[in-house]
Amino acid sequence: MLPPSAADTLAARFAQRLIERDAPPPPPSQEPAAVLARIQAWLLPPQGVRDARTHLRLARMLVALMEHPELDTEQLQAAAGLGWRAGSRMALELFTRGLTLRERRGRFFYHRLTRTAEDALLVVVAGPQPVAS
Repeated sequence: MLPPSAADTLAARFAQRLIERDAPPPPPSQEPAAVLARIQAWLLPPQGVRDARTHLRLARMLVALMEHPELDTEQLQAAAGLGWRAGSRMALELFTRGLTLRERRGRFFYHRLTRTAEDALLVVVAGPQPVAS
């Protein structure tokens, strides 16, 4: 049998463990760097992006499209901090992967997130919602 002080300590530790088990996890950080890191991780295969620089560029473009419902290619490139060549390639990459829709109006392409991408990115950025028990 355990001495009374050891039993109190064991009971207190066990009670603390149960409190921590039942508490919902803390929400993920909304710091820009943390959000970019989660989006980059989300872009790992099966989406098929292979290199870190492409992950970062695509993530920055996705964040720009999360902040603005629709941008033309030049606005999207500027919002993501990319030059015209890299920005054009990344915009096409997002479209090819089904993450964005693009519509040509006059001389410009306008880009916006697909509904599927919006739903997926909300979970990535906000974190999974706790399940009611």
